[in-house]
Amino acid sequence: MQVPVRVLDAARLRVDPPVLIALASSTIVFIATPFLIVPIAEQFDVSAGAAGLISTAQLTGFVIASWTAGRFLRPVRRNFAAIGVLGIVANLGSVVAPSLTILAAWRLVSGLSLGLAAWFAWQAAFGNARRTGDTAVIGPLVGIVTPPAIATLASLGDADLVFLVLAVVAGSPLLLIGRIPRADRLRPHATRHAATPAARWILLALTMVTMGGSAVFVYGAAIGEDEVGLSPGVISLLFSANALVSIPAAKWTRSHGPAGVWFAATSVLAFLLAAVHVQVVFAFTLVAWGFVFFMATPAAFSLLASRSVFPEERAGDAQAVMALGRVFGPAVGGALLAAGQPIAHGAVASGTMFSAALLLLVVERRTTAVSGPDAINR
Repeated sequence: MQVPVRVLDAARLRVDPPVLIALASSTIVFIATPFLIVPIAEQFDVSAGAAGLISTAQLTGFVIASWTAGRFLRPVRRNFAAIGVLGIVANLGSVVAPSLTILAAWRLVSGLSLGLAAWFAWQAAFGNARRTGDTAVIGPLVGIVTPPAIATLASLGDADLVFLVLAVVAGSPLLLIGRIPRADRLRPHATRHAATPAARWILLALTMVTMGGSAVFVYGAAIGEDEVGLSPGVISLLFSANALVSIPAAKWTRSHGPAGVWFAATSVLAFLLAAVHVQVVFAFTLVAWGFVFFMATPAAFSLLASRSVFPEERAGDAQAVMALGRVFGPAVGGALLAAGQPIAHGAVASGTMFSAALLLLVVERRTTAVSGPDAINR
């Protein structure tokens, strides 16, 4: 465990290594979800759309944790410990779950731990371009190696083996708990402040973006296997390529450009992924999604920070509303997927993302920054 800590220290990252490792651990759980849908559907004899409820439940827990953490908790050691404990319990409970309903309940508990991890990392990074890049790049880095490993585990048996591994992964940050301070040294304000009107519109747009995107992306593995005819191994490699091309986008140090333009491009990819079941198109779309989406997201975060008087307070809000979109997205996408309506599936997802992109462009053009460069890059 000391090896990744030393690597992170040597990379001169501006976020504490144990926090980044906790975020990486939670990212692995999220990445595993698309690969669990098919095995769970087979295990409980339900449709892929019904099995997608585990994603909805997990993201519901994420919303609850990320939305409330910044209001009632502080980034201290005892709360960091809750991340690992909840993750271990949730994944072990998932192994012995006798029904899909109980499994979904355990995934909700898992989502609580994931939300705490995201809040821990982003509340220290939000509003600072370099720290945001350090935090954002964790997902793509983990995403390079995780999909093939998860696909291999899932192919060896049912989902229980994957949940056992996820329990170990979720508990790994506890080995570094000594590096987390016991007292709060990061929160600059004693009370919370309301979001500005512009920030509220941006948060709404982020909700719509993730709702539309997740309606398709969470079923990427199922679409690739059942509709496009690709093997799980090939699909896992495409997910790894998606993560690989995300790295330069997440670490981009110059201006990303308007977030709305990038999200509009992502909306086109969403339609292609859901509606055009051609292997070459599927492969291109899944890989390109990584670069385009990770160019868009930091740009949206920078816009939100510039339109917020207290940017660091919007970190949990941004993570919560994006997770909220991911709660409803899989439910809508799963219903359309189960109904065998690929065109409607793509149109609904793409239309939702494109509307959000237009909203972001309007906010960027019609409003002015309330936080200067010192607030964004301090």
